[in-house]
Amino acid sequence: MSIRQHNKKFIQDPCASRELGIFPGLLFAVAALASLGLGCTSGKQSSQNTASQGGSSQATGGSGGNGQVTSGAGTSGSVTTGGGSSSVAPGGSVATGGSVVSSSSVATGGSVPTGGSVATGGSVASSSSVATGGSVPAGGSVVTGGMPGRGGSTALGGSVVTGGMTGRGGSTVAGGSVATGGTTGRGTTTPTGGTTPTGGTTPTGGTTPTGGTTPTGGSGVCPTVATPPTPDTTTRAQCTSSSTGIACHFGGNPGNYDVSFNLGGTAAGQTEVQAETLREMLAAPVTTEGTPVAPIVTTAGQKLLYSMTVNVRQPQGQPDWAQASDGTPGLDMYFIGPAPQLDSIAYAPAAASDVVMYIATDSTGCDQDGPGTAGWGQWLPQFFGFGLSVANYGNSGALTECSPTTTPCRTDAPYYSFYDNPKMWPAIKPLLKAGDVVLIEFAHNDKNTPQDQYEANLNTYINETRAAGAIPVLATPIPRNNWTNATTMNPTQLVNDVGVDLPASIRSVGAAAGVPVIDLTTKVVAFFSSKGEATASTYYADPTTHLNTVGANIVATIMRDEIRSLNIYPLVCFLR
Repeated sequence: MSIRQHNKKFIQDPCASRELGIFPGLLFAVAALASLGLGCTSGKQSSQNTASQGGSSQATGGSGGNGQVTSGAGTSGSVTTGGGSSSVAPGGSVATGGSVVSSSSVATGGSVPTGGSVATGGSVASSSSVATGGSVPAGGSVVTGGMPGRGGSTALGGSVVTGGMTGRGGSTVAGGSVATGGTTGRGTTTPTGGTTPTGGTTPTGGTTPTGGTTPTGGSGVCPTVATPPTPDTTTRAQCTSSSTGIACHFGGNPGNYDVSFNLGGTAAGQTEVQAETLREMLAAPVTTEGTPVAPIVTTAGQKLLYSMTVNVRQPQGQPDWAQASDGTPGLDMYFIGPAPQLDSIAYAPAAASDVVMYIATDSTGCDQDGPGTAGWGQWLPQFFGFGLSVANYGNSGALTECSPTTTPCRTDAPYYSFYDNPKMWPAIKPLLKAGDVVLIEFAHNDKNTPQDQYEANLNTYINETRAAGAIPVLATPIPRNNWTNATTMNPTQLVNDVGVDLPASIRSVGAAAGVPVIDLTTKVVAFFSSKGEATASTYYADPTTHLNTVGANIVATIMRDEIRSLNIYPLVCFLR
């Protein structure tokens, strides 16, 4: 069986008709899907999926992910260290050759985080008025079938809650010494013996990443990571090879796993790495959006060491979608490509200190089940090194919230209230810990949600995330395949059926609450417009809404670049 068909437990279901839940098998259902804008998944995955996909980018100050050359021809003892963050790790990281990687020095008193300033000691004005009938106080009970504080926002109490933004007024958190000869721990070790140049520009506690702006989203200090497991050939023997690649089914319970492996072998190799249900974990680094994904190349006898943290769920993809496959229980790793080579591998339950980024979104970002359709969240893990896992709870048909007590859920297709569905937000909340990240993006299915309720819903996610000590990050939605003319994508298309400009509301909520906003709408509209309708339309899996693997990789790359540009902690610490 092809590795790309490994977890299919049902026959292929035509993507075009599934989201409607009606007219199954009818060819004209594609048009119905286009009008709904909901998610769907395709059937079995083809054995090759790499020729025209976009790829990851190379982190500033590091090369090619987090690989370390350990042997083989032409190595000359060089080390590939791109598994670390583009920013300097807490205390400063030692780069190859011993110099401190510093894209810029900290601009003391620099700019206030993108997304709006918060007055120190002041109150966060998240929505100006309280709903008629009163809002539920923070910590109060949730209205049956709905979210707290309907129609208004919950007062934040005047201070930024734990897990919020740090460095008001532009200062960087000081503290910590520069570790000479230490390790970055972002997927591989940095060569020892390097020293920090005296008189350099690295301030106490390390530098603020690219641009010198105030860190947003977290404390501005990169977390300490554990030591990754050491690959061995005994564990490698549990993997099986076929004409489509190498599959490793290790079993185990749901959770997070630290994984290390050596790519390469006696023969030259070209290897791409995926996990679980078509989740892209590693490919050759690229720096420009739209560059096709490419495998990691190893010469004969060469070995490259990589480490990463993998989230395992059951089901592996969408949490509540009838057509989604449950997959194979436990940890699954796949090494595919034109000539995959795996020398050794090891895994272990992830350290409790590992950061988890939870994704709360809809079909445009979820882990899709088929080769023709992909979500941007499915292609995001490839950009993060060891110590951070991506737990994508995105689901087709999901919206911020709907219930009989608020906006009734539509019945013209499968819609899911992400806040109420027990497999979605109620499943995430008990798992949240201090330092985790929740990436929130809803819009496409909030078709008739009024503005006050939509913004209150977003604030509820923000407040409950912060109450757990975790860090909220907002994102605006990707645009639909809707064009003003052949070279201009419609920039104002995401207005819902009751007149709400959803991207504008997201930006407004983020500014008021002091939450970073990744503006996918603006960035993707600009990038797709630069390619023109004829080319950009090929990034979509259907005529209107959902992305294919090329489009999902492009959007994930844009998101990675925005995380770096906005300097969102702790995410910047783990970028390859």
